[in-house]
Amino acid sequence: MKRIVFGGAALAALLVIIGAGAVWLSPSLQDGILERAAERRLQEGDRSDLLGDKALHIVLCGTGSPMPDPERANACTAVIAGGHMVLIDAGPGAWRKIAASRLPAAALDTVLLTHLHSDHIGGLGEVAVQSWIAGRKTPLDIYGPGAPADLKHEEDAEGHGRSGTADVVRGFAAAYDSDAGFRLAHHGADFLAPEGARMIPHEIAMPAPGEAVTVYDKDGLRISAFLVDHHPVEPAYGYRIEYEGRVAVVSGDTKKIENMVRFSKDADLLVHEALDPAMVKLLAVALDKTGNARLAKMARDTIGYHTSPVEAAEIAREANVRMLVFTHVVPPLRNALMRHIFMRGVAEARGAGETRIGEDGLMLSLPAGSTAIQSHQLGGE
Repeated sequence: MKRIVFGGAALAALLVIIGAGAVWLSPSLQDGILERAAERRLQEGDRSDLLGDKALHIVLCGTGSPMPDPERANACTAVIAGGHMVLIDAGPGAWRKIAASRLPAAALDTVLLTHLHSDHIGGLGEVAVQSWIAGRKTPLDIYGPGAPADLKHEEDAEGHGRSGTADVVRGFAAAYDSDAGFRLAHHGADFLAPEGARMIPHEIAMPAPGEAVTVYDKDGLRISAFLVDHHPVEPAYGYRIEYEGRVAVVSGDTKKIENMVRFSKDADLLVHEALDPAMVKLLAVALDKTGNARLAKMARDTIGYHTSPVEAAEIAREANVRMLVFTHVVPPLRNALMRHIFMRGVAEARGAGETRIGEDGLMLSLPAGSTAIQSHQLGGE
């Protein structure tokens, strides 16, 4: 019996080897396999089903920070509801994660910027051009902060100024203008709508500290901007998102302030940045010991204008938030031990309610007429 089993296994292995060899030597077999794989992938399509299912979907398409992290793109959160897709921030790597998650990019009509740090705007050009290629036919509206009137275009000794969203969008538009022209000349206006190549900037009128201003209101999806504290980056915004009785809040970058509690009140979901001060201090010590005092100083500087995981948990508890998800995670959490350290004290500060560390591709769905929050991991690269 053992001989029969062994012989059968050997025969099976031999057939696999022969089959693999036939594929390797036959271009027609190779092309057929590739064609069928492409068909299966394309038949999957994008997640256009999310546009009309009467739920508010929040997708984390970038949960990292300027610190290099191969697992995370920089800041980006997608909001999908009421037939629309809106992005909050578009950091470097955001488009790659959007594509991997198969989000319905042709439905993207607006990008909301929390502030103008590079890790929140660096992917804006690719988001604009790739969503246009995906089928977007209308200009992309970009909302974000203006520069304070007393600082706008004021230059320092090195010639650097303080500008606002309009200047940023004009810069990206200029950088990608040749690309748009080449694509239109190559493919034609029947296949790429010329209007889709445009970006239109809108600078948000700065609300009073305890107030919010509506920046998006279409088909029941309403998004309001409120001030957060990321000084010296001013103004900086968080966003409150409402749809069919469900509420989600995205903090942007901020230290712990009362406005976060006020505008997160009774929210179903709070997506809040989190920096662990103790871990960053340890990193700074290591930088000092290896002779990099400049980066050590800059690492310590970051602590003062971010929120710790424990502080974010306190905000969620005080605001009676149902679920708290950490994003803009600092430092990169490369293993289970680092994740454990990052979460020290969070459960005690949070009290009741779910808390988790966000990951790129995490979709949180809030169905209308329900208190449920459904989580799914999208995509893969």
